[in-house]
Amino acid sequence: MPLRRSLTVRAASLAFALVCTAAVHFTAAQHLGVPDAIWLAAAAFAALAVSYVRFERRQPMLLELTPDGVIGYDAGGRTLFYGPIVGAAQWAERLLVLAVAGADARRPRAVLVAADSVDGAAFRELAVRGRQGAY
Repeated sequence: MPLRRSLTVRAASLAFALVCTAAVHFTAAQHLGVPDAIWLAAAAFAALAVSYVRFERRQPMLLELTPDGVIGYDAGGRTLFYGPIVGAAQWAERLLVLAVAGADARRPRAVLVAADSVDGAAFRELAVRGRQGAY
């Protein structure tokens, strides 16, 4: 199933970055002055923007459900992860977080699936698979 980039996650991430930037600015302005606080706030915003871009690149563009679990592919068709679903968390029919056990024995990978990134039937199927894998 193809995944689209979620407008909701993008908007929430931008709002988070703006609130953090404002907090850095107002806190630093009291101690360093406004000109220095602007540079510090800009640096904080840039760091958050870079982190978000890295997050976006690690997200799959295609999910393939298999009898054994799920496989995630990037935009180039390379496998990002594969393995059984070992846990799931769902928030208000809007957001689903799947824990996918990797081939290595390290901790599971968290895969974020927003409701607006897939069609309704695919989201429900992923939620059911997640609940089944969690037990």
